[in-house]
Order: sequence, then C-alpha cells, then structure tokens
Amino acid sequence: MDPFILFCKSFRDDVLRVKKLLDSVIRLNEDCIPFYLCIPKNDLTIFQELIDLNTLRSNYNGKIEIILDEDVVEAMPQGNLETYYVTKGYISQQIIKAQVWHLLKCENYLALDSDSYFTKPFHLHHFIHESGYPYTVVHDGNELISLSEKLGHPKVKEAFIRDSQSMKQEFDRTGIDYDFGPAPLIWSSKVWLSVEHHLANTSETIWQAFNRLPSEIRWYGESLLKYQPIPLYTIPPIFNCLHYAWQAEYYKKHPELANANNSPIGEVVQSYWDDSLRPNFAKKPWYSRWWKSIKRGNQKK
Repeated sequence: MDPFILFCKSFRDDVLRVKKLLDSVIRLNEDCIPFYLCIPKNDLTIFQELIDLNTLRSNYNGKIEIILDEDVVEAMPQGNLETYYVTKGYISQQIIKAQVWHLLKCENYLALDSDSYFTKPFHLHHFIHESGYPYTVVHDGNELISLSEKLGHPKVKEAFIRDSQSMKQEFDRTGIDYDFGPAPLIWSSKVWLSVEHHLANTSETIWQAFNRLPSEIRWYGESLLKYQPIPLYTIPPIFNCLHYAWQAEYYKKHPELANANNSPIGEVVQSYWDDSLRPNFAKKPWYSRWWKSIKRGNQKK
C-alpha cells in the first residue's frame, strides 16, 4: 500500500493540460511520489496518441501509470458501471476521485485536476505532517469573497454560503462556514471511509448523495470535522487557484497582492475560461465562444 500518491482525474478535452501537469511532475517531484492518471476507457487512445508515456518515464525515476474510470468504479463497494455511464460527468468524476483509494489501496493522496501544474520543487512534507497524517486544507475563504465583493461579483459569496449551509445541515454542524479547497486536495482514505459509514446510516448510495449535494470537497471536509478519523492539521491552499477570469485579470494588474498569505507550489488555471490548452477537437465554434464572452460580461449581475 502506498502511503501517498498523486492522482489526477481527467478526460479527452483536457489531454494537453494533463501533458503540462505531467511535465511539471517530472521536473519538480523530488521525492518521486507515484503519479496515477485516471481517464474513461473510451479516451485511452487519444491520451496514448498525444502523450508519450514511454518517453516521459525514461526521464523520470518515479512511477507514472494510467488507470481507467471503469476499473475504479468496479473496485468501489457500490460500484455500478450502468450507474456510472448515466451519471453526469461532473458528478461521476467527483465520485471517482473520492473512491479511487479502493482500487489503488493508498492511504492518502493528492487529488489533482487537469488544469493544475506544479511551479516549484515539492516533497512529501508539503502534504504529510511530521506525525504521518496528511494535512487538510481549511480556511475561511475570505480572500476570494472579499475580492469578489470589491469587484462587484456578489454571487460568489452567495454560492459559498449556500453550499456551506447545505453540507453543514447534512452533518448537523453550526458555526463557521469553512472552505476546504480549492483543488488540489490532500485526502485521507480514512475520511472517505467515514463518509461511506455516514451514508450507510442514511441508506443512501454515494451516487445518490453526490447527485443531491455535488461537492466532494465539502463531503470530505465536513465528514472530517464530524467524525475526526484523523487529526486535523490545517494548511492554506497549496496551489494558487484562479477561479475566474476577472480574478486572474485583477492579480495580473496587482501582482504584489497575489499569494500574500501563503507560498503555493503550483497553479490552477480554470479550463472553462482558458482555451490555450484546449485541443482542436474540443474547441467550440465561434458563436459558442461569442456567447461565452457575453456571459462573462454579465457576471456582475
């Protein structure tokens, strides 16, 4: 059993982003932490065509492996391929990230998204406390909320409070509204096991639960606070995450304000507004891009 791994859940539209992530792992993963990439079976050929794993492995002392969504689903206690195939992609990818430890038998892992990459050398101690337990990203979310209010985007705070309240009710918690992200997330299999026990008491499957409350970050965080299967060693976000185009534009104009409270070891550039690494087969027609730009302009409303 690996004590810690790097895990990325992806799909065909993000293949070039994964390539950028892999390049950063090979250059900067100084402890050679194993890396696993998980994709749908139907996307395997595209990844093999656009990412030369043999060449990457020849320049790297660590492990790089591809696993399939379908294998993760079949290893789950409630694994059901028929359910997986009819579940919306944004929900099924959350479930796979939350359940992959059943297949890989890892104790702890860093759950990465395709639109992330490392910018500094990193070691195991960035993710694991000296006690041997993983850190947990927990903070009040005030930096993003304050900036969104300052720049006229009130819906950011509204969504944060709404999502937090829903999950707090699930676990009968009152008090502070915490942010347990953004990705990448440092996760323990022990916490996900406590989520499974919680759902068993409600007679609800993980597929039903994530359809009802689709927030794997909050399922993990609130379960950890309630059941405490591991000690809570908190850290701020480990990557600099640009959630919105307006956020990126602001920090581009004010670089002295970026990363003021921590020293991130990577970047996340949200793929839904950055098309620079989108393969041609995944690019939308011009009228779709035009409509997208219109919606961005209406974000303040």
